[in-house]
Amino acid sequence: MEYWTSSPQKAKTAVVTLADGMNQFKEPIEIRDSECTSALNVDSSLYPTLQVVDGYSLYSSFFGCINRIFKYKNNFYCGNGQGLYRQSGTTWSPVFEYTNNDNGRVWDVAMFFDGSKLYFIDGMSPLKQYDGSLTTVSGAPSNSSFLTTHSNRFYLANQADNLLLFSGLRDANDWSSTDKYVGTGKITVETPDGEKPTGLTAFSNHVILFKRYSMHKLFGEDSTNFNMTQPYGVGCIADRTIVPTRDSLYWLADDGFYDYMGGAAPTKISDPIRPYIEQINMNYAYRCCAGTDGRFVYLSLVTGTDQFPTVTFKYDIQGSRWWKMGFVATSFYLDGNTLYFGTVDGQIYKVGGSDFAGSAINWSIETKPFSEDDETVRKTINRLFVVADIEPGSTLNVAYAGGTEGGTWNQVYTSSNGSGDIQSIRIPVIVRTPETWYRLKLSGIGRAKIHRIIREVTKRNG
Repeated sequence: MEYWTSSPQKAKTAVVTLADGMNQFKEPIEIRDSECTSALNVDSSLYPTLQVVDGYSLYSSFFGCINRIFKYKNNFYCGNGQGLYRQSGTTWSPVFEYTNNDNGRVWDVAMFFDGSKLYFIDGMSPLKQYDGSLTTVSGAPSNSSFLTTHSNRFYLANQADNLLLFSGLRDANDWSSTDKYVGTGKITVETPDGEKPTGLTAFSNHVILFKRYSMHKLFGEDSTNFNMTQPYGVGCIADRTIVPTRDSLYWLADDGFYDYMGGAAPTKISDPIRPYIEQINMNYAYRCCAGTDGRFVYLSLVTGTDQFPTVTFKYDIQGSRWWKMGFVATSFYLDGNTLYFGTVDGQIYKVGGSDFAGSAINWSIETKPFSEDDETVRKTINRLFVVADIEPGSTLNVAYAGGTEGGTWNQVYTSSNGSGDIQSIRIPVIVRTPETWYRLKLSGIGRAKIHRIIREVTKRNG
């Protein structure tokens, strides 16, 4: 952008897109023009166009905090603090149920390698097998909290010791045979700080055992070639935030959300939402959760003094962009191309559509403070053009505020009903602000796409 000319009456234009996500890590004046200080219910799926997020519809109503959703043999299952349940038609029947509700029970599940059997644990009861009828796996270690499969074996870990246990080859019921090729065993994984396991997964041809401040990678297929590498100094505080995608593994550590591609050290990617990371309630961090729809990774955090997730973000894998959602999820499940999520009040929603379970979507975005490349003079905004596609029945509001933060938003444009066509909406505003900085806020109700904004600004004398 060119600097101001000597003529005080000279107007200049600036064109900017708005789809590079939230950034609350840097000072607002230091972030890119295409980033924002705040956003709600918008995303970058059509980058560089900013669009209102997809809606969701109610799939099923149940009870309790839904902490696990999955499918087995084409039926939906869900878990809460009282049990694990199977859906049949519009009803849910218990697969395994306690007499009381305890939200400390968080279910972990795995399928047998041919999909014929379901195995599950909750940190309190022994490993269970279900294939239409329920049995307890005799000989399996009790009170296991974490379960995964790799190279035709089941792996278990719990929160009370430093053991990583593996089953017999292709036999989830064998936890005692000693043959070095096909038998069972256990590996002691100790750290100087005495931390116990916090998560377990398999990714990129190895098993990963997490502790709060470290991750331990196990390579090999049996006791003749197992190799536990030196640990990375990045741990996990919530096993339900461990999410594999096609290229990466994601999880939540005590200092942020990480991306691991299987070779190099994990990379922290959550600095743009760092203020929220710093508010995580570590006493209930295990209830944080994550999921993916293939393009975005969703992350729900337990913050402040709350005991359940309070905020949900989505992270654009393709461009490292963070967005805040208007719903709060306590679990996720991707069924083909369709994402489902559970909530603290027992609802299960299906993502898709143009509204939030029958309610219009409220959205907003607040830009960084603009100075138009000159931080020494005051500004007048003469005209503002918003190139947008506002759907019929949807609205668009535009406001401005002087200064770098705070202040009063002055609304300068309101549209009550869009046309559904791409339009360059001319907003003839005369902003007589004494500030050298100003910010814009775009908001609305319903579906919309914001392609770019064009600002025409005039320098004002001292």
